[in-house]
Amino acid sequence: MLDSVDESLERFLRSTVPLSARNTDVSFEAPDREWAAKLNNRPTVNLFLWDIKRSTDRSRTGLETYEQNGQTKRRMALPRIELRYLISTWTAEHTDDRILMGGLLRAFLAHSELPYEFLAEPLRELSPLTMTMTRGGEAGVDVFKALDGQLKPTLDVVIVTDVDTDLGEVTAAPVEEFTFVLNDSTMTARQSTSRRVAGQVNLPAAGGRVVISPRGRATIDDAGRFLVRAQAGDTLTIDVEPQVTAVVPEHGGVVIG
Repeated sequence: MLDSVDESLERFLRSTVPLSARNTDVSFEAPDREWAAKLNNRPTVNLFLWDIKRSTDRSRTGLETYEQNGQTKRRMALPRIELRYLISTWTAEHTDDRILMGGLLRAFLAHSELPYEFLAEPLRELSPLTMTMTRGGEAGVDVFKALDGQLKPTLDVVIVTDVDTDLGEVTAAPVEEFTFVLNDSTMTARQSTSRRVAGQVNLPAAGGRVVISPRGRATIDDAGRFLVRAQAGDTLTIDVEPQVTAVVPEHGGVVIG
């Protein structure tokens, strides 16, 4: 999951600053002296993830329903975490360093969320990733210690994202019919001839129209759904122009249109 956030950040910065893949490197390693000694005078942007915390300001509770691979699932609201990146630039020339840092600053100040088109695939079904720079006076990292004593201007950026715990459960299939069983005075069970059949009408302006069966009638809601008393083999008539009919199957509901 963390590698997906790294990938998304790099995509965003390369496109937005922009950072040419030909001329500029992006690194996520700790920017210590040993790392800095390996640089080959190529401009480099370092995004060092130095802190991970569970978010309390943006936490959520309760159950939520979502779609995954064509299935409807239910899960507890996903936990949210805060990822803090220390961002620095490394160039051979002071002027280049200022230009590169200025481009990064504009990119983060101009976006409160990481745009969808730059998200790695595993993050696209989660809540939008928010991006903020820490404010003056907020507790932060000891920059000089993080940079191994090297003097550098840095950006302290907080990314907030969901964490998919993969604990969702498939919900039950939607109800398509109801069957009632009645007992006579001798407690001998017999099945009632009453059955409520669910249906879906996929026709223009079907909402508010009437469905008529030999055993009752029902009104179609705005989503095209209805529930009417009927039996297998009954003909349902939809009060539209031109008139539409359908036969109730032995099992399941009716889909029209």
